[in-house]
Amino acid sequence: MRRSSRRARSAPKASRSPKRRIIFGRLGIDTHSVLEAAGTKWNFLKFTPGLVGGHCIGVDPYYLTHKAQAVGYHPEVILAGRRVNDGMGGYIVSQVVRLMIKRGLPVQGARVLVLGLAFKENCPDIRNTRVVDVVSEFQQYGAKVDVHDPWVDAAEAQHEYGIALVDPAAGDYDAIVLAVAHREFTEASRRK
Repeated sequence: MRRSSRRARSAPKASRSPKRRIIFGRLGIDTHSVLEAAGTKWNFLKFTPGLVGGHCIGVDPYYLTHKAQAVGYHPEVILAGRRVNDGMGGYIVSQVVRLMIKRGLPVQGARVLVLGLAFKENCPDIRNTRVVDVVSEFQQYGAKVDVHDPWVDAAEAQHEYGIALVDPAAGDYDAIVLAVAHREFTEASRRK
C-alpha cells in the first residue's frame, strides 16, 4: 500500500509544465483554472508553467544527453523536453504580441515591462535565466523593454546580460509580463 501511495504522489518533471501551457493555450483552456481544479485532488503537486532556467534543470540534462550519446544512445525525450523549454521565451512573447494586436496596441515601439530576471522566484540567482530570451524576443519586435527585479543585483544583471534593471513607473507600459513570480509581484497582484 505504501508503495502505490508513493507512486501516486510522484510529480511530473518541471519540464512538462511548459508543454501543458502550450497545449492548453491551443485548446483555449486557462492553465491556472486547470491547476486550481487539479489542486482539489489530495496528492496533486502544483507545478506552474514558466521559464525553466538555472543551473540544474536548464543545464544538467545536457550533461546526461552528452554522455548518453557518447555511449551510442540518443535520448530523444530529454532533448525534446529541453527544446520545448528553450522555446518558451518565444512562445510567451508571441502570446503577448497576439494580445497586443487584438487590443490595437502597436508592438513596434511599445514599452514593455518584464517583472523578474532571476531564474526562479524569490531568489537572486540569474545563472542561465531564460527571461533574457523574453527580453530579446520583444526587442526583435522593436519593443522597448524594461526589466524590474527586486531580488537581483543590478550590477550583476548589467555585467552578465547587459540588462539595466529599472524601478518602474506605474502606467507607463503597453504590456507587463510577469516572468518570475516573486513574492512582491504576486502579493501586489492579489491586493488589486
